[in-house]
Amino acid sequence: MLALVGLNAAAQDAPAEPSAAKGRSLYMSYCARCHGVNMVNTGVSFDLRTFPKDQKERFVRSVTEGLRAMPAWGATLKPQELDSLWLYVSSAS
Repeated sequence: MLALVGLNAAAQDAPAEPSAAKGRSLYMSYCARCHGVNMVNTGVSFDLRTFPKDQKERFVRSVTEGLRAMPAWGATLKPQELDSLWLYVSSAS
């Protein structure tokens, strides 16, 4: 029984699978202020709806390290959160 309790606790501590829904929530918290609600650009920053879908590595590097006026979020966002954020941004048409 004790082994099952430990297993359940480990499952609860496991990071959630990346999802576009989680990415949207993260986007609203960290990105929408500059990149616009629903990625509708306000003219202040890069229009993420046009971000190349085949450049995830570039996206992750820009988000974690920052780029020009954009702050670095690498110390804030976990890898699974970056994956979720990418799923959301790359789902834009």
